[in-house]
Amino acid sequence: HHHDHVLPNGLPRTCCDGSDDDDTTTTEQQPLTPEQQELPRTLRRIVGKANVLDGTQATTQTLPYLKGARIGNGAALCIVTPERLQDVVDVAQAIVHADCTVIAQGQNTGLTGGSVPTHVRTTDGRPVVVLSLRRLDR
Repeated sequence: HHHDHVLPNGLPRTCCDGSDDDDTTTTEQQPLTPEQQELPRTLRRIVGKANVLDGTQATTQTLPYLKGARIGNGAALCIVTPERLQDVVDVAQAIVHADCTVIAQGQNTGLTGGSVPTHVRTTDGRPVVVLSLRRLDR
């Protein structure tokens, strides 16, 4: 299956060959804790409703944050796009307090793929929240 390891743009995959897609580990099945279920609402209180997206659904709104040039589509519990530096601090604290993993994104040009979430949960079972800095006041 050599063609499986080549991306649409012809570049070879350099990481994450995607072979674990059918991996139904027990971590995926763990129910969210009350803090994790509440987290999207908590984040909306900090940054406003328009700046928190549902990362479990791939839509035209969420794809720019979930898709990488080299990895393909991912998923996250939610995507938060704070506009003020203090909001970034408050959001990061809320995410950590809810025992979730933060993936920080700049412009997500996706060349390294380090900022693209591959699953809703990390290998240790914690939900992933994408913290995008693209709307931050410069």
